[in-house]
Amino acid sequence: MSRFAGASSAEIGAPPVVCFEMVCDTPRTPEWQEAIAAVEILERDRDGRTSLVRTSIDAILAHVEVNLRVTYQEGCSLHMERESGDLKHLTVTWVFEDLGDSRTHASFQTEFDPGRVLSLLARGPLLGRLEALLTGQPPEGLKRALETRS
Repeated sequence: MSRFAGASSAEIGAPPVVCFEMVCDTPRTPEWQEAIAAVEILERDRDGRTSLVRTSIDAILAHVEVNLRVTYQEGCSLHMERESGDLKHLTVTWVFEDLGDSRTHASFQTEFDPGRVLSLLARGPLLGRLEALLTGQPPEGLKRALETRS
């Protein structure tokens, strides 16, 4: 069993609230986050936002499914934590910091445990590619989606 963790960030030409809203728009996540193959909303909170989502992740070696519980700090952060699924552990945190002039510093942090079988398969260069896909790509994907949209 191996836990992997990583963090990355991007400066985005959009206000924090716009970045936050895009990340909260769960059905659109596969459009800008390469590792996410599909999402299915299982529950919504009283404000209509996703509170439990089943996510299909293309982990290069296999597609894995994981149910994530989503919590929000309005306008500035979002946290997701594994509730059940193929991975032993997964947490994701987004934080949006206002830089002024309609610019945002978007920080992404994740920690995951793929379990014994995937850990044994994910070695060498493949492990590096998997980590880049799961930890480095999301902020850049969000940046591209928001900046090409405006």
